[in-house]
Amino acid sequence: MLNERIAGSAWYRHTIPQLFAQTCAARPDKTAIRYDKRDITYQELKHQVDRASQALLDLGIGKGDVVSTLPSPTPEFAILYFATLQVGAVVNPLNLLWGTLEFSGVLPRNAPKLIVTVDHYGGRDYLQLLRAALPGLQLEGDGRASCASVPSLRHLFRVSRDGKRHEDVPDFAAWLERVQDIDLPRIEMLRDQAQPTDIQFICQTSGTTGLSKSALWDHRPPLATVNFAAKGLAFGEDERYLNLSPFYHNSGLFALNLNLVLGGSTLYLMESFNPAAAIDLINRHRITATFGFEAHWQGLRRAPNFAHDAFSISKAVLAGEPATIDLVRDMCPAGAHICSLYAQTENGPLISFAEHDCVNADINRRTHGRPLPGVEVVIKDHETGVRVPQGSPGEICYRSPFMFRGYLHQPEETKRAFDAEGYFHSGDYGDFEGGYITYLGRLGGVVKSGGENVSTSRVSTLLLEVFGDRFDDVKTVGVPDPYWGARVVSLVRTRDGRPLPGDATLREACKGKMASYEIPRHFLSWEGEWPLSPEGKIDYKVLLAVAQGKTGSISPIN
Repeated sequence: MLNERIAGSAWYRHTIPQLFAQTCAARPDKTAIRYDKRDITYQELKHQVDRASQALLDLGIGKGDVVSTLPSPTPEFAILYFATLQVGAVVNPLNLLWGTLEFSGVLPRNAPKLIVTVDHYGGRDYLQLLRAALPGLQLEGDGRASCASVPSLRHLFRVSRDGKRHEDVPDFAAWLERVQDIDLPRIEMLRDQAQPTDIQFICQTSGTTGLSKSALWDHRPPLATVNFAAKGLAFGEDERYLNLSPFYHNSGLFALNLNLVLGGSTLYLMESFNPAAAIDLINRHRITATFGFEAHWQGLRRAPNFAHDAFSISKAVLAGEPATIDLVRDMCPAGAHICSLYAQTENGPLISFAEHDCVNADINRRTHGRPLPGVEVVIKDHETGVRVPQGSPGEICYRSPFMFRGYLHQPEETKRAFDAEGYFHSGDYGDFEGGYITYLGRLGGVVKSGGENVSTSRVSTLLLEVFGDRFDDVKTVGVPDPYWGARVVSLVRTRDGRPLPGDATLREACKGKMASYEIPRHFLSWEGEWPLSPEGKIDYKVLLAVAQGKTGSISPIN
């Protein structure tokens, strides 16, 4: 089934619910989701999705209506995801790490008719948070809701994993249980009449500057992502995939669409990422595939129960610095397919993907693979907009057949994102040489030192090459400096805790192997784990504060 779908470009001609229904019909007795020691077969999952679809229709949720979710990575939100799409509504996962400012700004713009939220997660009370973000929110106890700042809102339900009661907000499971009759002909008609070009998703950008923008997708961007990822990874129908990502992030939706829509494989869910618990699942169930950011892979490798001979991941997707591939390759069994990627929300999100069968290890260590079929990439000077020579760094710009459909209610923002040639300006720094993309960080992560643009990500990668026998890992930041503009400072975790030589010795060893302006001004020792953000990514704000504190009294090197 999977190979035929890839060969026939099924992603282009079908919607997510159409492919999901076909998969469930072809694999009724196979386990679709494994969660908390419970198996949900494809047949059972399909029935629950149909029940949730009917529940949405009974509330008057239909084509074009927005369903905003504050989701945990659990079966309830997987079911709601597919049900929302099946009735033609638009799904809008919201970041659980947001505060009141983000929720109060985004929800009025997105205009949801229904909100479904986890009640508690990661120590936060989300019902309380929504009340604070939406003053005047009125809850009537039967799921009906209203709010002056979000006039579209009609209903609010919650998912409670610990059985807590909330008198004014009904439970998701209880809401579904009220459904008596499922009008399958109507649901199937809505599913079959849908078009791949229908808007199906409001995907929030990372919001690194200002309020998160709401990018619009039809069915093709996320399906293209999993189609070409499955092809590049040699993904199979019998894979056992462990999801490590939140469902409000593109990588969590990648897991849903890759396994339950396109592949017909088995998806293992964890309510939150815990390295030791993840290793236990991998070992007990012989998990074969997963996606992880660099911090995920480092967490798994350093978990107390990690053992090379038991680690069964043979299909690994990674996001982060290319050199992370060395860490992952060392963890996985011989012959594992390990692919890095470059992705961005506006392209649904995959832009490039590494080739698992590339025999040139240096290409996979230095790049993020080739652009997907149909994606055109150029590098432009981020100040002048002029194309730079091949191999020179600049802003990554691209045109794509599965580009997003614009930012919701922000036509000027959408217009500014494209240039006269129709290229989308990513805001990412990188290069494109020999057909391969290398992502070097956000333009905000490129520092100006002595008049030169320096990618802190590239510096870390080069240092791991120069000092491969001494350095276990490196993170680089740019410390503001009145003379240089920024001083390049690298924090280094050495192998086996060996002492770090002095700055002069290390700088001398870098000469001739790195550009002079890339050589760090200072090297600082780091012990233990890197600080992580709540999303599980490396927290560079903490690293920068540490570097500033330790280098403030060090005289600049001329």
